[in-house]
Amino acid sequence: MKEHAIPVHHLRSRIPTRVEHIAPAKTAVNNGVHRHDFHELFFFANGSGEHMIDLEQITVKAPCMHVVAPGQVHQLQRSADMQGLVVMFGTDAHLGQGHAARAELFAHADGSRAFALDSAQLREAQALVQQMQAEIDRSEGPVAEIVEGYLGILLIKCAHWAREGRTAPAAQEGTNDVVRRFIELVERGYITERQVHHYAGQLAVSADHLNELVKARLDCTASKVIQDRLFLEAKRLLLHAEMSIKEVGYALNMSDPAYFTRWFSKMDGRTPADYRTHIRDLYKG
Repeated sequence: MKEHAIPVHHLRSRIPTRVEHIAPAKTAVNNGVHRHDFHELFFFANGSGEHMIDLEQITVKAPCMHVVAPGQVHQLQRSADMQGLVVMFGTDAHLGQGHAARAELFAHADGSRAFALDSAQLREAQALVQQMQAEIDRSEGPVAEIVEGYLGILLIKCAHWAREGRTAPAAQEGTNDVVRRFIELVERGYITERQVHHYAGQLAVSADHLNELVKARLDCTASKVIQDRLFLEAKRLLLHAEMSIKEVGYALNMSDPAYFTRWFSKMDGRTPADYRTHIRDLYKG
């Protein structure tokens, strides 16, 4: 896929973790639409704004936490008085027991991207991030290992707070959870691999068993998970990318424009052109 379709930000850091501060500005700040190849945890302490994450417009209600997974398209419009922290970390970060917490927080099957925090939870998160920042600023020693240790603890805490805030408890996922691993494989391979049996083979289970597990967890088929991920990317490109309908189809590995139009119309009930007109009227005024 052409990276220039939607700008992609990369994590430029000597270790796979970075901390940035959201500081007050003279005027409101409108960040451009983009995506990353790394994870982001936003902690908003005060101020207001609108955070668009994958076509969902989320009002910032501080104190709160927002999560943005690699590949997701987002845009933050914030008030001049906003303050907060952003923790960025790569997909290859060594998180120890924090791996399952990361999967729970950033799973694409979970629509939740914003979580309310109370003042005590915010202070606890800020303290952990402060410890991380102190280690990042060191010039020698086992910096990466210590930072990733604090990050793993932070993720475990955040997953716990997010779980507490849900009306219904989320299912606990272990590091060998097949459905979670399936979703991760789809995220990496949906452009070129769309057959359930391909992913089942990678997971060392039968296609039927994978479907059973996905159905029990997500109430849909494994094939639908793949198609929904492809559909999400189509919607992202139609809204944000300056590409023709034909180019969007090519970016999704659909070389026949007529096929892309039929597929999209089946998924949405509108042609790609009609959807683009509708969604840009909504989001770009």
